Amino acid sequence: RLQGQFFVPPHLPFRRCLMSFWGAKVAPGAEAKVDVPKGELLHLSQACLDPSAPSGATSRVMVEQGGTKYAVASLKEGVQECCALDLFLDLSEAKLTVSGKASVHLTGYF
Repeated sequence: RLQGQFFVPPHLPFRRCLMSFWGAKVAPGAEAKVDVPKGELLHLSQACLDPSAPSGATSRVMVEQGGTKYAVASLKEGVQECCALDLFLDLSEAKLTVSGKASVHLTGYF
């Protein structure tokens, strides 16, 4: 069946075919605040240091799941300020945090 200009397989609801941008600025020591649409996974696409990061500042993006923390991006001002990611996260089971000296901008989509 067609809805708008998109073909939608009969077994999928139309809303599942649309993607929505998501972004958060996360301060060091803080957890990303995410309003997750019911039944959706977050696709985390990129982590970038805040443009106002102090010279030489470092930050890490961490995913905590099952009581274990995993570093998924390590950023340093003037060296590696952005990191492309391709992570699908169920935020009912995982959380995103930032450690270090600078805020990080996280972006992705549902």
